[in-house]
Amino acid sequence: MQIKYCLPIIKNTKKEVLKSLKTEGYDFYEIWLDYIKDLDDKFLTGIAKAYKGNLIFLFRRQNLEKIKLSLEKRQQIISLLSNFSIVVDLDFLTQYEELQHLKQYPKIKLILSYHNYKETPKPDYLWSLVSKMKKYNSYILKIATFCQKETDGLSLLNFQIKLKNEKLRYIVLGMGKKGLITRIFGSIWGNQFSFAPIDIKDRSAEGQLTKKQMENILQEVG
Repeated sequence: MQIKYCLPIIKNTKKEVLKSLKTEGYDFYEIWLDYIKDLDDKFLTGIAKAYKGNLIFLFRRQNLEKIKLSLEKRQQIISLLSNFSIVVDLDFLTQYEELQHLKQYPKIKLILSYHNYKETPKPDYLWSLVSKMKKYNSYILKIATFCQKETDGLSLLNFQIKLKNEKLRYIVLGMGKKGLITRIFGSIWGNQFSFAPIDIKDRSAEGQLTKKQMENILQEVG
């Protein structure tokens, strides 16, 4: 089976980001812009040009903590990168202004996300969210929720099948140790790609496996 991998990059300097971008074996690189203290326009346009089609940009912080970059700066970055082949990941419930701004730039692909770091809501609630999310011209719909119990992971896998039957492009992930099943079977059953750091200390969400761990498990399964 052909699994695509995304390297989450949460670094404080441009130099560290550039070093991470040299990591081979990944299809996508997810850059958390709000953590880069020396961020500038030349750096952004440079990597967008050099890694055409392989970059995913986020303005969020982990656990949906308050974003430090101003809204004006975030919108300016979207405009700056509007002619490049990139992907922007925006949270459906907390990044409304960026979503509206992005509508002006159809060349940028959108991952429209829902995050819940406390629990996994009932499937009916998740589906009501997806129904609203479908109104946007998104490249991928992403659902990431915290699994308090093992059955939450199974519920998310069932939800993934529903999205697949609707012929939607999706990523469905259960965060936490009890969501591990979604990392494995989610990849097998149609997640567009898997988030997998090189080292566990560099994971962007609880429950992520390293790329090596994922490859070893999938080799056993496959």
